[in-house]
Amino acid sequence: MPKVVDAARVTTRDNTVWRTCTECGQLRPIPDGVERCDACLQQREREALQQHALNGWEYAHRYTGVIGRIEAWALLIPNVSDAERLDHIRQALSTLDQAKAVS
Repeated sequence: MPKVVDAARVTTRDNTVWRTCTECGQLRPIPDGVERCDACLQQREREALQQHALNGWEYAHRYTGVIGRIEAWALLIPNVSDAERLDHIRQALSTLDQAKAVS
């Protein structure tokens, strides 16, 4: 005797079964070995991309500030010895290492 599950297998895409998505709770055709529907997977991908973009801007702002400090000590501040310039540039670069260790 045919069962409802067998009918669902016939009417869905290859290797999918009507199951409840663990994230949104909707009944959808989901492949074996997958726990979330396509909509939830795409939402997670969008959130991950957005987080990567935010991280990228955070890095850009951090490096921009340090590059500005290095440029100031290397080119713009007059009447300073090379040793003092290098010391301040090293200090600016060390702030990058500290921020990297924190994040």
